[in-house]
Amino acid sequence: MVLKTSDAPLRDFLPNPEVLYRLLFQNGLDGLMLTAPDGSILDANAAACTIFGRTREEILREGRKGLVDNSDPRLAFLMEQRQRTGWAHGELTARRTDGTLFPIEISSVVFQSPDGESRTCMIIRDISERKATETEREQLISELQEALAKVKTLSGLLPICASCRKIRDQKGEWHNLEVYIRQHTECDFSHGICPDCRQMLYPEYRSK
Repeated sequence: MVLKTSDAPLRDFLPNPEVLYRLLFQNGLDGLMLTAPDGSILDANAAACTIFGRTREEILREGRKGLVDNSDPRLAFLMEQRQRTGWAHGELTARRTDGTLFPIEISSVVFQSPDGESRTCMIIRDISERKATETEREQLISELQEALAKVKTLSGLLPICASCRKIRDQKGEWHNLEVYIRQHTECDFSHGICPDCRQMLYPEYRSK
């Protein structure tokens, strides 16, 4: 039995373009919004509603001014970039319905609708976890650098006097052994007398 392949183009098996757009829009994992250059929001998908903690109706009513921290200096830069190049990508500070601020990453492109109106498509991602991880990493690096700065180590050969046991530094100056080691390491000294020195210095206390 031979299966006959269809000569129909692939587009005949695809849904209506408007239906396909709606399926992609609503099921996207990233926040998607259809907006206008003036800041009006015309549509928002379910992921955008989750990110901002608002319903679709609330997002459309609030517009850009209600969703983004307008005091963020990066906003003006991104707006200027989009106006100049037709697209923009960067990070902003957004606002949830309870007023809490959080970081987002946005990508925005300007295009012309079929009726000739300027529209913008925005992709939004909540990067709170990523920023928290970066902050923890930077703090850890700072702590490690601070710890390393406090660590003092000795390496290589140390010129030491065979008689008095003083150590010569790189400048040619001689230092007491204990002082030198204390200055260049985290070590300190506690003093006692070894058996040989006790026998030499205090023979009267020599053990029988």
